[in-house]
Amino acid sequence: MIEKLLSALDDDQRAAVTAPLSNILCIANAGSGKTRVLVHRIAYWILMGQPEDSFMMLTFTNKAANEMMDRTKALLDKETVKILGGTFHSVAVKLLRKYGGAIGIRQKFQILDSTDAAGLMGVCREKLCADYKLSRKDFPPKEELARFYSYCRNCCISPEEHNERTLMFTDDDLRLIFDELIPSYEARKEAMGALDFDDLLVYFNRLLDHPGILRLIHTSYPNVFVDEYQDINALQNQIIHKLAQEVNHLTVVGDEAQCIYGFRGSEVAFIQAFKDDYGDAGVFPIRNNYRSVDGVVDLALSVINRSPDYEEHKKVMIATSTSPVKPKLVCVNDDFRQNDYIYNEIIRARSAGIHYGEMAILFRTGFLARGVEADLVSRGIPVTITCGISFYERLHVRAVLDFLKFLDNPTNEIAFWNLFETIDGIGPKTAQKMFQAFGKEGCDFEELYKLKVPAKANNGMNAMLSAIKTGRAQPAISDQIDVFMCKYYRDAIMRIFPEDFKKRLEDLKILRRTVEHFDSLEDFLENIALSSAEESGLGDKVLITTVHKAKGLEWDKVFLPYMNDGIFPHYKCEEVEEERRLLYVAITRARKELSMIEVSFSSRLPDSCMGPSPFLKDIPVQRLGRGADNDFRPSWNNRYRNYCAWQ
Repeated sequence: MIEKLLSALDDDQRAAVTAPLSNILCIANAGSGKTRVLVHRIAYWILMGQPEDSFMMLTFTNKAANEMMDRTKALLDKETVKILGGTFHSVAVKLLRKYGGAIGIRQKFQILDSTDAAGLMGVCREKLCADYKLSRKDFPPKEELARFYSYCRNCCISPEEHNERTLMFTDDDLRLIFDELIPSYEARKEAMGALDFDDLLVYFNRLLDHPGILRLIHTSYPNVFVDEYQDINALQNQIIHKLAQEVNHLTVVGDEAQCIYGFRGSEVAFIQAFKDDYGDAGVFPIRNNYRSVDGVVDLALSVINRSPDYEEHKKVMIATSTSPVKPKLVCVNDDFRQNDYIYNEIIRARSAGIHYGEMAILFRTGFLARGVEADLVSRGIPVTITCGISFYERLHVRAVLDFLKFLDNPTNEIAFWNLFETIDGIGPKTAQKMFQAFGKEGCDFEELYKLKVPAKANNGMNAMLSAIKTGRAQPAISDQIDVFMCKYYRDAIMRIFPEDFKKRLEDLKILRRTVEHFDSLEDFLENIALSSAEESGLGDKVLITTVHKAKGLEWDKVFLPYMNDGIFPHYKCEEVEEERRLLYVAITRARKELSMIEVSFSSRLPDSCMGPSPFLKDIPVQRLGRGADNDFRPSWNNRYRNYCAWQ
């Protein structure tokens, strides 16, 4: 069985898979089969006698985690394996539920997603502004406060240090935020028995500072595997160091050229310093590219090798398939001509046998996507767009989730506010006063009947209370949703969203089908809190998304619109080389065909962006094919602007 497992690997992959159980780094190029290396190495050492339950596998998305577990099971020809695997956050949840009592974490806790956390931050902000008579207009918004606090925690830096870099707040505001607002936010979370997304890693890290628990985890999981190592932040780096301490069986897989999440705290320095941090580490390059044709690979290399990081040693990536079709770089006059080009290319590719679902349009920034989406839809091209609000963040879906969260935990004040604010006649201030009265009585469900509401809200309140009472008695989550819909929310949707009532009802039918896969409400709520709720790949449709969301995915045909200076690199970026890496990631999403488009004039872009991306100027002409026709010229010269008559 081991011979069969190894026979599916190339020389680079086999060397990494069979390397001794020690600290190793696999530098895996885009499309080189990094997941194959990771799962084959796990399967190899299990077949060599390592216990299944001695492996911990950490990655960044649920999709990647599920894929790695499924592939490991297939390699071992088993229906289940005892590996502790998942995202950093999901593994943190499992360990905190099991061992968290040692550091004061209760076993049953709810997880606040980013929307809930920002909502709670907003309430603390409102109270702070009222207490100190501050102008709400001038004080930082809740989303900005939440992002700032999250970044400090994940990067393990002080608020002062982060503020010195970003200049987001005045010194007085910063002191007020961290002396008053953040303690209030933390106290409210504790009262709710909830942890936010960042808490999961903060307490995971703190759990590993407990000597007894650390010894127990070292004994239980001596073999630690980390996927997408280039994406780790400082907090995750600390966690990995502690997990690997004294064990020396750490395998990490990554590619420094794909480190593109600096806004989340990722630093390319961590993967670059791996050999220094783990002095006995072996480094294994995985060089073959099995995804993209030679023209795409050559183009990607011409971009990334201009980076100072590769000044001494150029990146090597070997294409395993060839094609006479070269990547295209075209210049169009305006947004409308860009839309025409994309439409014509989609039709041409479709007639050549490439399905809609194998095409993607990747944007550097999501706001530019809507015009292209609207144009393609109007011409009958089926599209899926994931640049906007995800499924679980849609208002009508969140209302149902808030109902379920409140049934599961009546101390969840965010769920309470959101839920009761859907009642006609109850606004944010009334909902907050209601929860204060409810909280004083210990959040007993029976106390809900004593709450006072405006006369206008009486009918809605009675319907809500009926839904809560009946819903609590239901054994299945789907039944709880049915009760909520029948007794209250169906009529509320018709009132709140009259124009697209049927569409929103269809969303809730999807939600109801989803919950049937879960055994308990707690499991369902935990799953969606940890889920990225990605909606890509829904049927045979052209996907419209951002480059950041496209990482880890691939298509036969890829479009990169608005290849303009100020967009690539983005005018707000602080790190130009990260923007170069982002373009490298975008290019390497294409398997067969790639079209990059620069717009001479756009009503969507500032005048400062009316020029080609400087990254494109670095690309040798011989790497590129010609545009579709003379209307789409692969040239930077002789441009003119097409203005509409009414301009």
